[in-house]
Amino acid sequence: MKKHFLYILLSFLMLSSLLIVSCGDKETENIVTNYADPAVPKYGGIHYRIRTTSWNAWDYAARTDMFNISMMGEELLGGDWTRGPAGANENDWTSGFGGFTDTLVGRLAESWEMPDNETIVYHIRPDVHWWDKEPANGREVTAEDIVWNIERQFSSPMSFNYRYYTITGKAPLSATALDNHTVEVKVIPEWQGMMAAVIGDHMWLICPDAVEANGGETLTEWQQFIGTGPFMIDNYVIDSYIEYVRNPNYWQMDPLHPENRLPYADGMKELIFNAPTKVAQYIQALFINGKIDTISTASMVISGWEDVDYLKKKLPEVEVKSFANSITSMIWPRLDNRALPFSDIRIRYAMNLVVNQRELVDDYYGGHAELLAWPYMNLPVFDRIYTPLEEQSQVVQDLFGYDVERARELMAEAGYTDGFNFRLDCAAEHIDFLAIIKEYLKAINIDMELARVEFTAWMGGTYEQAFYGSDYLLRPQEMMSMIGGSPYNYSRVSDQRIQEAYSEIARYIGRDNARVAQILKEIGPYELELAVPIYLPSDHSFVVWWPWLQNFYGAIGGGGNDNIDEYLMYFWIDTDMKTAMGY
Repeated sequence: MKKHFLYILLSFLMLSSLLIVSCGDKETENIVTNYADPAVPKYGGIHYRIRTTSWNAWDYAARTDMFNISMMGEELLGGDWTRGPAGANENDWTSGFGGFTDTLVGRLAESWEMPDNETIVYHIRPDVHWWDKEPANGREVTAEDIVWNIERQFSSPMSFNYRYYTITGKAPLSATALDNHTVEVKVIPEWQGMMAAVIGDHMWLICPDAVEANGGETLTEWQQFIGTGPFMIDNYVIDSYIEYVRNPNYWQMDPLHPENRLPYADGMKELIFNAPTKVAQYIQALFINGKIDTISTASMVISGWEDVDYLKKKLPEVEVKSFANSITSMIWPRLDNRALPFSDIRIRYAMNLVVNQRELVDDYYGGHAELLAWPYMNLPVFDRIYTPLEEQSQVVQDLFGYDVERARELMAEAGYTDGFNFRLDCAAEHIDFLAIIKEYLKAINIDMELARVEFTAWMGGTYEQAFYGSDYLLRPQEMMSMIGGSPYNYSRVSDQRIQEAYSEIARYIGRDNARVAQILKEIGPYELELAVPIYLPSDHSFVVWWPWLQNFYGAIGGGGNDNIDEYLMYFWIDTDMKTAMGY
């Protein structure tokens, strides 16, 4: 306890001094010149970054999300690094694999196949070993281990896969080890393709021995965790820091430099800030003084372009990447209660027409936002399904315009000339922005009451009229906000055409990516014309990093999620450059 207190005190004093230094008028004179070729791999160094949460569970089956500690526990499949900016540049890996399995490559599974419409077979890579620690002691990963993980993650009530797939009737029927390196999974035929992608690229694996040594109970201590990943946890002080060391027996070679065993860095250190927005200046000071290698809007340290502009002026040598945000938030009115006005599409059209979205893009976001950001993002990985606004129907184009008079006409046609009141449940941090939308709606006599609630309200659907929620856009094939039974279907949409498209997509994933793309391309404009949410612009994400962090291209998403951890093994650190720059 005393050690923890002293660490926090010293950290505070260090941050305070850094802030004072960083706020000086002197601009940096460290301009990057005459260093080793950044394209040449380099071993060694420690990667410093921040974490915005402290982990209190070390078991995927005990969490409602799947994005924790994924540099330590791996998946069967993952995003193909050779197709990203370091290789063919077909995907910038800012937004996952886009729902197309042809962009995935084998990880713990060398390959996979679907010999019939109810079977998936994963061929497990030989000579992959669990970490060399008790009780696994570096033993080889087997097909039985994979079966154990599949069965556990689809049956544990707190796991994401149980909550999203099992309770909605999509989970696999069985998993069997045919031999030491072959896993056969039986599935419901209509969900075969989707389950192939989920089991392959949304199921991180942990060692069964660790759970068995804990009496079969979920893991709660970091010392218990055993994975196969490139970095192993070495020390953890809750709410302070996590330290990792290089896994000396990691199985993977660099696919673009096949003579090199991964990872390149000797280790990592994450400084933990559970409320990063409250200490954003301190964290930026850490970055400015070279104490951490990268910061981003995803970590809530950069609030927008103003912060990025400040950092670029102060540190002209740092790298910056801007791209469409993978999470877009909108107002979702409930459509399942006919007593509410929202079931009338004219009301939803009117509400969209009276919100000046272009003004929000230009003035509120300073031009750093996407006007049309749903249901697909305007990014290279979605080129085959995204339709630009100017190519959409006139109905859709009008919805993203601004026409108060037409909005008033629609309100009158729907019988609401005098408007109405409704309650919007939202998180406290969104109140200021939503106050702007509230003012727009007053033009058609709609009074939107802003009610502060915990974001977890969406999990139980306890909001009665409308909810300000986020749609997760990295997996368009799952149509999360529009499918019945999905916890992300905030508006309780029930649409036969959408359901049919979803079912067809689920059949073709992994079999016919061209057909999947065609279905998504066709259903997207239809979803937009339904005007289920009140459309709002989606601000851009930013990543800023020092030039000594190399082979890094601002990617924050690999495979089927937006988790930077999937690619940590590929980055290298030019320690000579960092030293020469005075850090």
